[in-house]
Amino acid sequence: MQKQAVIWLNDYLVPLSQARVSVEDRGFLYGDGFFETLRADDGRVLFLDEHLKRLYASAQAFRLSLPVGVPWEKRLHELLAVNGLLAGCAAVKILLTRGQADGLGLSAPLTPTLVIYARPYMPESPVEYANGWPVVVFPERRTTFMGRHKSLNYLFYLAARQYALDRGAREALILEADGSVSEGAATSLVVLHHDRLMTPAADSALPGVTVAVLARALERRGKNLPRERLELSQIEAAAGLWLANSLMGLMPVASLDGKPVAQASETFQLLKECLAREASR
Repeated sequence: MQKQAVIWLNDYLVPLSQARVSVEDRGFLYGDGFFETLRADDGRVLFLDEHLKRLYASAQAFRLSLPVGVPWEKRLHELLAVNGLLAGCAAVKILLTRGQADGLGLSAPLTPTLVIYARPYMPESPVEYANGWPVVVFPERRTTFMGRHKSLNYLFYLAARQYALDRGAREALILEADGSVSEGAATSLVVLHHDRLMTPAADSALPGVTVAVLARALERRGKNLPRERLELSQIEAAAGLWLANSLMGLMPVASLDGKPVAQASETFQLLKECLAREASR
């Protein structure tokens, strides 16, 4: 018999089947909240500080206070342990909402809602990492300051991902309103262009944790990963293109709108080594 999943709901470990959040919670009513998705390997949560920094920054920007004194490492370890996830890969999701609050502005919450889940995570296969993913350009362009926050207002990104899936692709490339390149629906981008690594500088793009970690690792080796405004034509002519997020790490792009993308195996190996080195620190 499969063991029942357990989550943290505010300050209590609760069986998932018994967890309840009010229908008046602002996360349910308006998507008024934020989340972070992290990877855990053999019970060790990767880049926790970077994820919490981003979560705290978004909460502060929207006048949403995180509960004070949360023992994050202890709490995550207990969650992984009780769910039998101390061995192998797991995905951890931290979700924060305003809870119940009056008014339609950014009302001060009486009690924010904090939920933490953990589930088994099966990494993409070695074949996928070897072959890369097909990617398509999402036709609906986007400019919003909300893109800089990992908000529960996530329908745009779900629609972009479904657009890709409907066309046999695995990810959608999102453009800013001016046509410049922003990010993937659930990923950041790393681009090799004219022997230079870079990542898009876009007003609506989420500051990716994996890209930030890669930039730090490359700096240790005397290399740079600058943010630069990139046109779609530069992406199409790239000497290498990778999708980056906290769960899968780096995934090569095999094609863009059906056109092959150049593969740069040596650079990919360098990037993987950098990410692995930072994860082991």
